[in-house]
Amino acid sequence: MENKEMKWYHRPSVLIGIWLMLGVITGLKQYLLSDVHSHINNFVIFKSSTGHFFNQMPLYLEYPKEYFDLYLYGPVFAILMAPFSWMPLGLSVVIWNLCNSAILYFAIQHLPIRIDQRASILWIILNSAVTALLNTQFHGLCISMILWSYIYVHRGRDFWAACLIILGILIKFYGIVGLAFFFFSKTRLSFFYYLLVWLVIWGIIPMLLGGFQYGIQAYYDWIGILTHKNELNINIQNVRTDVCVMGMFRRIFGDANLSNLWFLIPSMLLNVIVYFQPAKWGRIEFQLRIVAFVTIYLMLASTGTESPTLIMAFPGVGLWFILGPKNKWRWSLLAITLLTSSFSPTDLFPRYIRETFINQYALMILPLLIVWCVLACDLWTDDSNVSVKEKSLP
Repeated sequence: MENKEMKWYHRPSVLIGIWLMLGVITGLKQYLLSDVHSHINNFVIFKSSTGHFFNQMPLYLEYPKEYFDLYLYGPVFAILMAPFSWMPLGLSVVIWNLCNSAILYFAIQHLPIRIDQRASILWIILNSAVTALLNTQFHGLCISMILWSYIYVHRGRDFWAACLIILGILIKFYGIVGLAFFFFSKTRLSFFYYLLVWLVIWGIIPMLLGGFQYGIQAYYDWIGILTHKNELNINIQNVRTDVCVMGMFRRIFGDANLSNLWFLIPSMLLNVIVYFQPAKWGRIEFQLRIVAFVTIYLMLASTGTESPTLIMAFPGVGLWFILGPKNKWRWSLLAITLLTSSFSPTDLFPRYIRETFINQYALMILPLLIVWCVLACDLWTDDSNVSVKEKSLP
């Protein structure tokens, strides 16, 4: 509830207006920019996949007359895009961006924290959300699904949490981090059964609507194209992709053969160490830090990380900041993270520094790596039983 003493930048009525306008304005802007729709190419791929699916055309081939690049999402996503495929292109891209911005906004507003803390996160992620919206990406919805799955677990609604986790996995594997919330459930056995039920439901839908053979082949082709795309991403000459931890080291050392395992093995071990503290599983503050920890980790580990996908990490940055002490060191790290990882792709950032250092060496990921390491320390050392809602903001 709003009150008269609430500062204007904390007011939900102000924030929702900003976020809804962002969806509409970015959708219109990108649609009107180009006759060939190069600025909404990602959305055109999503929209076209529905027709390919229902005409039993291969989903993962190139269709240069329709768009450039490839469709990389699960078969079920092509089905879920059907409502957009029936709309005119201009209207559909605006509604798509509006859905991305609105659903993410409401996810943040339903986290179990105070109104002013939610507002702080919404301001922290704002610029990264704009970057994702200008690329008509799916990642705003992707991080929303992960956040909503945690919210449902927190509220004891495991059935819907399982629905979103499985759907997220079958659209884009990023959704798998939602499984980290399993041990936060008070009814884990039921949660496990719900996961199996939704795996069957969402998994079989492409075979029911597209035919058994076509559906099976689509899943097989999806795995194949993701493997191929991962190989293509590891290219030190392409500064747009592989903006992950090992991508940074591959560029710094000029060695495209550096294996991801150098980061994946120790980082997965760290994930296990900080997560398996059963005495803390029931604490909201610990749970929220785990949400932050796993969502930032996605971007650190994925070779598909690029500037528009970093919206996946910034809700985690926001949670890290509001849950910790507000000392000068953390304020400085937040400022550096926003400047380097959020604003460096924009025209507000010096072009020379961006092209010579940030892009050349994938340094956008470095502040996020530092935040993630600080989060690991917070998860390990914090023994507080104080409720998030009882803590004060600066």
